[in-house]
Amino acid sequence: MNRDDNTPLRSNGRIRYGPDMRVLIVGGGIAGLTLCGLLQQRGFHPTLVERAPEFGDVGYVIVVWPSGSRILKGLGLYERLQEQGCAFTSYNISNYRGKVINSYTIDSVVEKYGPIISIYRPDLVNILRAAVSKDSIRMNTMVVSLADTDDGVETVFSDGSAGIYDLVIGCDGIRSKIRKDVFGEVPLRYSGMSGWGFWVNPDLCSHEGIIEYWGKGRFLGMWPTRGRLAVFTSVRRKSGVGDSVDTRIESIRRNFAEFGGVVPEILRGLDDPRDIYYDEYNDLRMDRWSRGRVVLVGDSVHAILPNAGAGVSMAMESAAVLAEELCRTDSVNLPHAFWQYESRRKSRVNKVQKQSRIMGKFIYTESSALSSIRDYVVRAYSSRQLFRYWDNMLKDPL
Repeated sequence: MNRDDNTPLRSNGRIRYGPDMRVLIVGGGIAGLTLCGLLQQRGFHPTLVERAPEFGDVGYVIVVWPSGSRILKGLGLYERLQEQGCAFTSYNISNYRGKVINSYTIDSVVEKYGPIISIYRPDLVNILRAAVSKDSIRMNTMVVSLADTDDGVETVFSDGSAGIYDLVIGCDGIRSKIRKDVFGEVPLRYSGMSGWGFWVNPDLCSHEGIIEYWGKGRFLGMWPTRGRLAVFTSVRRKSGVGDSVDTRIESIRRNFAEFGGVVPEILRGLDDPRDIYYDEYNDLRMDRWSRGRVVLVGDSVHAILPNAGAGVSMAMESAAVLAEELCRTDSVNLPHAFWQYESRRKSRVNKVQKQSRIMGKFIYTESSALSSIRDYVVRAYSSRQLFRYWDNMLKDPL
């Protein structure tokens, strides 16, 4: 898998056009299911493999931007998103002691683009599964090896089976095996932040809005969705510090002991550390998104820091753009289609990644002086200015 140019691929068989192409999608997350559903809608017959034995209940609250909602509308799934998700009405920021710095309405964003909706990740997965035929999904299956040939990508799977595909699409997340197999080791970019996620009593949040507490190098956010309330906490720390399950609750309580508002009640309610998720906050930027007959989508190629709340929608956008380009190509001219896909997406992805990095530095400053300045800026920042920020994130065409 060492091709780097955009010249046509060799073929010793017949050329396949659009829906006739043999497509393998690796990864059954948001990006993979979205892409599979969109391709099937256009007459393709992709195969999707997912390493997990079942879809299960992995994940917390995720946010669907209006740009992601548009894709669900095209799949006929938007009403289900509305039924199972929760549209935000406000964005509320407090200092670490619990004093409200500012409360923003997002009416102008909703009026222009549509609602911003939070949803339990497994619920969104199940919604997307409705657009994908069951017989196209192979669970508990991994790609063992890929070999580029004149007739396609010879692929061997973990169950011992094999197949030849005109193209392979890696949608297997930020720690993508397909990316590693094809591009080698690509380092993730650590943000300097890591954190914990867990569920709390939904009664702690009395309205359908985001509530965040900003401290010095520390952050705690409450993100509601229908019938659930997730808490995400973040701290600045060196990469590789790790987090032992045995000391997880103690670490959270120690880092947020000085926080006010409802935080003390949240800390008292921590119970089983096995129910608390921990990870470092990384993003990923690659110069090339494809090589030969293999192309990457979503977090496997352009992961975005979680503080932007953009990763899911950006993955869905990329899936939609790639699906469009695949309709206009054939099995020989895939490199040019991949180039078109990258060209349409990179500018927008780079902008959102940059903005998420800037926002992270703004929120997580460890300086007392800079924290005071930050709080002053937030206090003076109006809902109209917040709208301009969102408008800049949402106005780009796909």
